[in-house]
Amino acid sequence: MSIISNFRSLIPEEIELSDMDYLLAKQWSNQSTQEALNWQSYLNALGILAWENWLNQGQKNLVGKKNLDHINEVAYLEINGFKVCLFAQEDYLKEEITLPKKFIDEPELAAHFYGIVEVLEESQTVILRGISQRQKLTYHSQDSNHYRISVHDFNPEFNHFLADCRYLEPTAISLPQNQVQVITEAISEKVTKLGEWLDGIVTEGWQTVDQLLMPETQLAFATRNLAEDLQLGKLIDLGVSFGEQRVVLIITLTPAEDDKIRVLARLSPYNSEHLPTNLQLSLKSRSGKVIQSVETRQQDSYIQLKPFKSQTGKTFQLEVSRNEFAVSETFEL
Repeated sequence: MSIISNFRSLIPEEIELSDMDYLLAKQWSNQSTQEALNWQSYLNALGILAWENWLNQGQKNLVGKKNLDHINEVAYLEINGFKVCLFAQEDYLKEEITLPKKFIDEPELAAHFYGIVEVLEESQTVILRGISQRQKLTYHSQDSNHYRISVHDFNPEFNHFLADCRYLEPTAISLPQNQVQVITEAISEKVTKLGEWLDGIVTEGWQTVDQLLMPETQLAFATRNLAEDLQLGKLIDLGVSFGEQRVVLIITLTPAEDDKIRVLARLSPYNSEHLPTNLQLSLKSRSGKVIQSVETRQQDSYIQLKPFKSQTGKTFQLEVSRNEFAVSETFEL
């Protein structure tokens, strides 16, 4: 048996595509005047849709957030804080793939994992061929702009990938870093100390809920025990892509047993009845791993994360995002 035949015999997953998948792929891929780019973006779109379908199967309990900015060449998913770069082809008869160097070397484009998929359009099937951590890839220069990578660097056993997403922190897989950006972020990052709120010290930018919400929204947001709960909110500007809309991030603190503090995070509309659709509120660890996330539907008047308890000294992040928009706040109890 040849090497490539052995690779093809280890097919991990076959995902069937629906008519809706094909419709979405065509919509996402018709952005270029070049036929070859449209075709590659079409394959990548089908590949990322198949990945999303696969994540929704069984009890994986993982959610992928897609990024289509580079769909003409690759597609991206973010899963539990891990960045996954997907590359689609119609077949893998050759033992190597060719990938632009920028998607491996540049800090903004490099991913924690790289996956290859095979799109069998006529049979409406996508085969998930394999996945690899970036640091485990062996690549050689084909020319000044492209790497050659062996298909055997990609593991067709996806259970290892699922375990990595569940039990590793994104920082466990090294990525190239923009040193200027690292220094800037270290200087500019502000940490909101929630423990100071309980001592009556309110962080700049945070206000009482009655200063931010409409009266009818305040009634709907009544707390369980006003004598114990402490609530403060902050306006989040969603920017031009949301028509300059703003929302209110609300943190509720409640003293709990064993000197712990109960934290509840909620997102409410500002000067409006409903939140924008497909807006996500996520709880992340300091390293960026997603712990839990919730997304708005049509006409949601609020969304909230499951409350959690922690002792003082715990650091976490809350992120409000949709597509390429994201704003985060770092907190310390």
